[in-house]
Parts: sequence; structure tokens; C-alpha cells
Amino acid sequence: MRTTLTLEDDALELARQLARRKRTTLGRAVSELVRRAAQRPLPTSERQGLILIRLPERTTPVTAAAVDELLDEPS
Repeated sequence: MRTTLTLEDDALELARQLARRKRTTLGRAVSELVRRAAQRPLPTSERQGLILIRLPERTTPVTAAAVDELLDEPS
């Protein structure tokens, strides 16, 4: 499917780096990253009937090495 996305500069660069490393298209790299993110469960808890999603605090920028490390983790 063809679509138009607006990505932040850092996210676009990470997707481009993944595409180069995997020797694939940018679209396939973005698709892979989205699928992998969707498979990772979010830590949640419930309070008074509401589901709370705890997001990790990021204190360092996302790097290509960090993305590689996450991609290498078993699903």
C-alpha cells in the first residue's frame, strides 16, 4: 500500500540506516520497525477501572546502536 508519512528527522534517519544495513527499501524498514514495536507489550496497570500505560523515561537520545540491540532481541 502506498501512503505518505511525516516522520521526525531522527526517526527517518534510523529507518534509513536500518534499510541500508538490511539492503531493503525504506518502506520495508519502516514496516519492520512498526511490526516489531506492535509485538512488544506495553507495561500496564489498572487503577479504578482505568488502564494505565507506563512509558519508560528516556534520558538519552535513540541511536542506531540502540535500535540494533532492540532488533536483535528475541521476539
